[in-house]
Amino acid sequence: MPRDDSLPAATRGRPEATRARAALIGLSAILLLTIGYFIYRQVAVVPGTAQMIVVSKGGEVTRILGPGQWGLINPWSHGRTVYDMAVRAADRSAPDAGMPALSAEGHPMTVFGTAFWHEGAEEDLRWRFSHIRPEPDLLPALMSASVQAVMGSRPMDEIIRETGTVQTALTEDLRRRARELLRIEIREFVITRIDTGESYRAVVAEREIGRARAAAVAASPAVAGNNENAVEVEMIRRWDGRGVIPESMERRAPRRER
Repeated sequence: MPRDDSLPAATRGRPEATRARAALIGLSAILLLTIGYFIYRQVAVVPGTAQMIVVSKGGEVTRILGPGQWGLINPWSHGRTVYDMAVRAADRSAPDAGMPALSAEGHPMTVFGTAFWHEGAEEDLRWRFSHIRPEPDLLPALMSASVQAVMGSRPMDEIIRETGTVQTALTEDLRRRARELLRIEIREFVITRIDTGESYRAVVAEREIGRARAAAVAASPAVAGNNENAVEVEMIRRWDGRGVIPESMERRAPRRER
């Protein structure tokens, strides 16, 4: 199509100018939205569904925001500390994370377990922010202290036989320590494994040998005889120089009435 030179020069090229102006406006809008979003992220405090945020100024708590709440802060004068309010775990069940202890008789052992806990209430966060900052990971050390205290008050046989009772005692002891020192709430201290160590294993082995030896004595023909010293004779005959036959296997002559 031939060019129409009859149109005024001012009207030629106007579509190009309009498109350039529209592009400039669009870029400006995107830039303003980006700046606005950046500023909003800097001044707005919006906790997650399982979070609480401590807003502070000069090291002092000014406000605590929980799920469903939000606030605006001055990013140059205020700080924020996020606390995860979900149940968390302090795991000491790995092979290299065991907790050493001694039983009441002095048998060494290694206890493996996991503590489940959560941050506590708003006043607990205020206290901890003011007294423990930055927050060290103290819970594993408290777990070790509870293990030593609880295991040291019980004989090894009870620890092995009544694990559920021992676990309850561990939970209560750790709950008290964590509440006093960290202001956190312990849900449960779960024992995953107890390594009893060589000392107690030797005792168990000797006990089994004694039981087997006692059973052999009880089944001996000499025991079935009328000789009142038959049991003692059989014990001496079978003794190999190790261990002690349980006293319950001794046959004592009945007392004669006067």
